[in-house]
Amino acid sequence: MNSETKISSILKDTGACAFRLSDYGYDERVAYVSMIVSLAWADGSIDDRERRLIDTIANAAGDDIVKELESIIIQNRKFNIDKYNEWVSAIKDEKLKIGLIMDMFLTSFADKVLMQSETMYMKYITHKLGISPQLYAAIRKCTEDFLNERDDEQRIYYEHGLVNDREKSTSVTVHSLLGSFLGGIA
Repeated sequence: MNSETKISSILKDTGACAFRLSDYGYDERVAYVSMIVSLAWADGSIDDRERRLIDTIANAAGDDIVKELESIIIQNRKFNIDKYNEWVSAIKDEKLKIGLIMDMFLTSFADKVLMQSETMYMKYITHKLGISPQLYAAIRKCTEDFLNERDDEQRIYYEHGLVNDREKSTSVTVHSLLGSFLGGIA
């Protein structure tokens, strides 16, 4: 089974959202949820749709994570590269890495628009996790196809370089830190 077929199968069967996350240790689960929360903050706020996904993922992570969720949300509002490195080092399992990227795309597309800050964040995490650009592209394509097939509402879209007003005012640090790192990563 090729990567795209496998990814499509997981999405169709589960909708991703912390695919078997409860099977993993505490550190992995906290890292996973923290990265999703941090991504949701990338454009400067967490909207209702993103919050529902975060709640779903936290529930899949277990009661101990649900109890800590508000603290995780508050702690991860500001960009902290040391935390990202700590979280990435906690996620070792290949399936968990793929599930994380799927859930990142689901979170990013929750508002139907993939913003530049979200793309930069996901590319940074993908690179740090050791996921190839080809696998990243396959996960993105499958996630977009999954959402467009199941959603009768407005289709998701992406405009290269799209930055909203919140991003302009709140994520200069994220853009400067990740932008210099990502320079050549496609």
